[in-house]
Amino acid sequence: MEVNAQDFIQVLADNIKLYEHLGITVAEFSSQRVVFQVSLEKNLNHKGTAFGGSLYATGVLSAYALVLAGLKQHHIDTENIVIAKGVIEYHRPIDSDFTIICEFPDQQSEQEFYQELKEKQRVRRDLQVQIFKDGGSGGRSLGASLVGSFVVRM
Repeated sequence: MEVNAQDFIQVLADNIKLYEHLGITVAEFSSQRVVFQVSLEKNLNHKGTAFGGSLYATGVLSAYALVLAGLKQHHIDTENIVIAKGVIEYHRPIDSDFTIICEFPDQQSEQEFYQELKEKQRVRRDLQVQIFKDGGSGGRSLGASLVGSFVVRM
């Protein structure tokens, strides 16, 4: 049973009120990879760049989305997902819309995550998030990266 992007958006709208203010569009949503497109306009700071707190919040939400999709894909009936620790690095100012990518490095990592959860009823793992400044013909450049330690319980 896969959860689709619309179902996920409804979960966020119902449970995480900040979501509707962040200007997120879900571009890709699976148990292996989540991609968000995010509007700069909704996340501006006083310098005309993306607010650091918004970068953190949208990054955490992308990792949450990845885990939620995996729980549905692996038929695990829980939504008990929390971030225990998050560390973000701001590499350069983001002055355009931005793209957030959270993914498992490979299929084996994904399988191990959910196998441990099934066996131990709990898993804690670091998830990597990359936040890219969208840049027209120049492509994308890495604006920030987040490592979040997520805990999931049955």
